[in-house]
Order: sequence, then structure tokens, then C-alpha cells
Amino acid sequence: MSLAAWSLRPLALGLFLVSALMAAPVARAADDAGKVYGDGVSARRAVPIAALLETPTAHAGKTVRVDGVVTQVCQSMGCWIEIGDPALGRGVRFKAKDGVIVFPKEAVGRKVSAQGTFEEIATSPVREAHGEHAKSAENSGKPPVSTPTEKIYWVRVTGAVLY
Repeated sequence: MSLAAWSLRPLALGLFLVSALMAAPVARAADDAGKVYGDGVSARRAVPIAALLETPTAHAGKTVRVDGVVTQVCQSMGCWIEIGDPALGRGVRFKAKDGVIVFPKEAVGRKVSAQGTFEEIATSPVREAHGEHAKSAENSGKPPVSTPTEKIYWVRVTGAVLY
């Protein structure tokens, strides 16, 4: 082998490693496509996010399924995701009991089907404490409250499938 060929080998190896590392997140997303979290999703029909947000009392206490795209994920423990409606610019938060379901922090932008019980939660900006984890609105999994009388709804998620 010529001297020129030997000098190109480290460059080729370096380019190969860089391209492999850049493709790793894509490969991981493809590897866990269809991954079931918690009990999965068994409800046949999805409720549009707009319906939940426009008439929340009609859905309160009921099991709902929502299909959409993950717009946010709890970056502390992966205990909640938000599924957004691009037309509304808003979404619905799906909160799991801490440690029961852990969503991947890099799930933003991925398609998801999730289900659970649609609930009204505390309307006060003061949050119930459950250790150090509850000290911020981000970690409590609850959306921020702008006024103490604002009603907030979320889905107590029992299962999801991430695509």
C-alpha cells in the first residue's frame, strides 16, 4: 500500500466514526418505535385535543385516548409528556405517577398515543409537596397557573405508545 493510502486511513476512519455518532439518535428512535409504556393503549377512538380543551368538564373523570406529537417532556424524571395541537398552540399534559412510567427525555417531536383518566387538578399556584421533586412547576408535572382561580386539567396517564 502506498504512503498516500495509509495517510488517508485515519481520515476515513474519523469520518466514519463521526457519521456513526450522528446517526445514533436516529437509530435509537427507530429502535424503540412502537415501544409501550405502562399499560399501553387500549381505547379504540382518540379524543381530539381541541375537544378536551374546549369542553373539559364533559370529559372529566373519563378514560381518554389522545394521538398526536410530543411537544414537551419532563426533563427531571420523565414523569410527564405534553401532547400538543399545532392549530391551537396548546396541549394536554399526561402525568404518570413518579417512577411508574418514565418517558424518554428526547421524545419531543415524536408521534405518540396515550391514554388515562382526564382530571381537574388543583387550581392554586401552591403545589402539594412530595419531597424535593415538587419544588418547581416543571418537576411537579403540572402546567403553570396564571391565576389562582384558573382550572387546570391533565390526563393521569396509564399507558402510551411512542412511535
